[in-house]
Amino acid sequence: MPMLHGCAFPGCSTFTLSTYCVEHELLVRAHKEAERALAVDHALAADAALSADAALTAAATDAAA
Repeated sequence: MPMLHGCAFPGCSTFTLSTYCVEHELLVRAHKEAERALAVDHALAADAALSADAALTAAATDAAA
């Protein structure tokens, strides 16, 4: 079984021991980190929207009473 194989990145002909060559491993990691950061940003935005909605609902309830 050969230890070296082609990089899994489309169009790359570099041989590596890993799934990706060093150059593409860095790209893949950066892309995954960006996706994680975006997911966290969306979750924080959703939490902020829920908090704002709760505050408005509480203010409207107080005003109606």
